[in-house]
Amino acid sequence: MVDIPKFHEFFTPILEVIKDKGEISAHEAVEIVVKKKDLNDEQLAIVQESNGRPLAKNRIHWAFSYLKQAGGITRPKRGYINIGPNCDSFLGLGRPVTLNDLRATSEWKEREELKAQRAISNSKDSDLSLLSDETPEDLIDKGIKSLRSQLIADLLEQVKGISPAAFEGLVLQVLAKMGYGGGDAKQIQGVPRGPDGGIDGKINEDKLGLDQIYIQAKRYSENSVGRPTIQSFVGAMSGGGCKKGVFVTSSTFTSEAKSFAAGLTDVRLVLIDGVRLAKLMIEHCVGVQVKETIQVAKIDQDFFSGED
Repeated sequence: MVDIPKFHEFFTPILEVIKDKGEISAHEAVEIVVKKKDLNDEQLAIVQESNGRPLAKNRIHWAFSYLKQAGGITRPKRGYINIGPNCDSFLGLGRPVTLNDLRATSEWKEREELKAQRAISNSKDSDLSLLSDETPEDLIDKGIKSLRSQLIADLLEQVKGISPAAFEGLVLQVLAKMGYGGGDAKQIQGVPRGPDGGIDGKINEDKLGLDQIYIQAKRYSENSVGRPTIQSFVGAMSGGGCKKGVFVTSSTFTSEAKSFAAGLTDVRLVLIDGVRLAKLMIEHCVGVQVKETIQVAKIDQDFFSGED
C-alpha cells in the first residue's frame, strides 16, 4: 500500500515555504511542498475515492485551510497565501507542527466559540475531523470503502446462492456491460460443454466479431479452483483455436492455478475470483443499484487563482 502523508504532516513544510518565499500563489506553494516532502509519482497518482482528485495535493489544500484558521497563514488575495501572525511561533516549536498546536491558538478557539454560538456544533461534537489526523474527505473515503466492502460481501453471498446456469449468465452479462460484443447482450452466445469441461460461452471482443473470447464460469461456495481445472480450460481453448480466455469463479483460485495462468505464453488467460467479480458488478451496475447520490461542494481553486 502506498503511504501518503496525513494532512497535518504538511503543516510544517507549508510554514517553511511561506517563511522563505513570503506571499506566494497557492498552486506554486503546493508544488514546492510536494518537492519538500519528496513525494514520488506513485504517491501523486493516488486519487481521492470520493472525488477523483489527487489525494496528496488535496491534503495540502486542507492543510492550508487549517493553518489559516489558526493564524499560521493568511490569504491576502485570491489564490495566494502569506505569513500569518502565528507562523513564527509554530516554526519556533522546533518540531513538526501538530493539529493540537493549532487548536491551542486563540484564533482557533475563537472560531470554535463562534461555531457554538451558531449552533453548528455542541459541547461534545465540534468536528469529527478535528479529533483525528484525517480530513473530512478522508473520512468520507473511509465510509465509502466500508460500504463497498460490505456490499462486496453481500454480493458474494447472493452469487453463491444462485444456480450454476444463472451464474454463467451473470458472468456473460457483466462482460457485455464492460463493452464486449459491442455491449450488446444479443451478441453473447452459449457454447456446449466438451468432454473435458468445455466452454460455457463465448463473446465477441468487438462489434464486428473479429476476435472472440472464450468464457468459463464456476460457481463454488467454498472450493477453490485448482490448476487441473485451468489446464482443462486452456485445452478447450486451444482445441477451439482461441487465444484469449476468461475464467470466472465465485470462490478463489489456488496459488498453483494463478502461477499456471501467469506462465502461459501461447494464449492469454485472465482469472477473475469472487471478490473481483463483485467489484466488476458494482462498477458496471449488474445486480446492484445506486441508492442515493450525495453531492459535496468544495472551493474551486482555479476560480480563485487570481487570474481574470
